[in-house]
Formats: sequence, C-alpha cells, structure tokens
Amino acid sequence: MMNLLRNITLIIFFLFNLILSAQTKSSIKQIAQIEKEAEFISTDRLGNLYIAKENFLWMYNKNGDSLYAFNSKRYGEISSIDCSDPYKILVFFRNYGIIHFLDNYLSENGDPIDLQELGFDQITQACLSRENGFWVFDQMRQRVYHLNDNFKVTHESVNFMQWFGKRLNPSFMIEYNNQLFVNVPEEGILVFDHFGTYIKTIPLKNLKEPQVLDGNINFVADNQFCQYQRQEMERVCSPIDFNKLTQARIEKGRLYTFDGKKCTIFKTN
Repeated sequence: MMNLLRNITLIIFFLFNLILSAQTKSSIKQIAQIEKEAEFISTDRLGNLYIAKENFLWMYNKNGDSLYAFNSKRYGEISSIDCSDPYKILVFFRNYGIIHFLDNYLSENGDPIDLQELGFDQITQACLSRENGFWVFDQMRQRVYHLNDNFKVTHESVNFMQWFGKRLNPSFMIEYNNQLFVNVPEEGILVFDHFGTYIKTIPLKNLKEPQVLDGNINFVADNQFCQYQRQEMERVCSPIDFNKLTQARIEKGRLYTFDGKKCTIFKTN
C-alpha cells in the first residue's frame, strides 16, 4: 500500500514538472480561475474549495462553480476554518473567541460557541476532532485542549512552555487520522495523539498553511509546491510557474493554487 501511495506521489510530481517543460500541459489542465483577493483558501475531501476574506467565506465546487457564501459581521474577521468534515465546517473568529459551525450549504448549524464563557480567554487556534467536539490552543495556558460536544475538557496536552522551554505561538492546527498537527513556524509541526500526548516534531519550519493528506504534508516554500513524505521522511519539491504562490492543495483529482489575488484549479487526472 505504501509503495502504491509513493508511486502515486511520484506521478503527481511528474505532472507538476510538465507545467515547466516543453510547453506541454496535456496531462495537467487548468479548468478554472477565480479572481478574488482573499486571506487564505481551504478544500474538503469532496473537492470543494473555500475562499476566506475578512468576514466572508465563499464555497465553490471542484470545477470552480460558485455554490454558497457566508457572511458574519457580528464576530469580525474569520481567522481560520476547518472543513475536513464538509458537513460540519468549523469557523473560528479569534478576535471574539467564537467558534461557529456551518453545514454543507454554509448555513449556520447551531448557536455560536463563546469560548470566553467556557473559561478560555486567549484561544488562538481551533480545529475539529473526529472524536466529536473540537480542539483549541490556549495561548495564555500554553496548552492544547480537547472539548467534547458538551464543551467539557476531555484531554489536554503538556504545558508547551515547560516542555519546549519557551512560549509558542502556533499558526495552524488540524487533526488527521487521530493525530493532531500543530504548526509552529519557528519550531516545526508538533504531532500529538488523540489524547493530547506529544509524539514528535516534524522539522518543517516557517510554514503558513500546510495540508495533511494521505499521511504526507503538502506545503508551499520559496514559490515551490513541496511534499514531506512522512514514511520516508523525505522532502520533495517541484517548481510551479506562478509568482508569489502562497498556498497549494491537492484534493479529488484537483490541484488548487492561490497567490492572494486569485485561485487557479487544475485537473490532474
């Protein structure tokens, strides 16, 4: 199985290299370009694309067709989203300490969760948990907490300051395959199990919005699309002919690239 995944990875990177070679683009085809200035993008396992700017969130299908939109002026700017479950999208408003869940139509799904009312005054990151509930990082306490559907703490990590010898400021957090990945640009990606127990640090620094997929980590570095293959502990990069590339994601036979002003969708199979 691992050999199959590795072969698929090599094929994908071969396709990326075709972009830069001999003007041949028959194997990787641009199918849509969305001109929209935004802060960041994300994708779900169905291939849907999400574009976020300030208090707006737009949703497109994998062919670039506009589907739905969400707008909430009440809680300020959207800090992050977790759409790993396309039917329960977590939207985090850091400035107000609010988590909002949306359904697959970007309609509000339940009441907003006020983290300050739960005793968390400085939550800076939040993401979904497959164990039900969600994870939050408390900047003041320097811990990751898992809260269940009743908003009770069920698991927590060690104190980061005591463990790492300094205060950390994560920029991204996601759960995948019962492991929690916490991106700390100056340290790397911290990996925890589903109980919040620290496992290891993946030595990938200065990342912005990495994507954890099929056991690998996809990210952009120096205007290159890169993949860290966790099993082999290898980093493979392939240049893409876009200037100022800030994000790139793979999902459902699509490659999504984003440069802050537009998102381009390519078909890869």
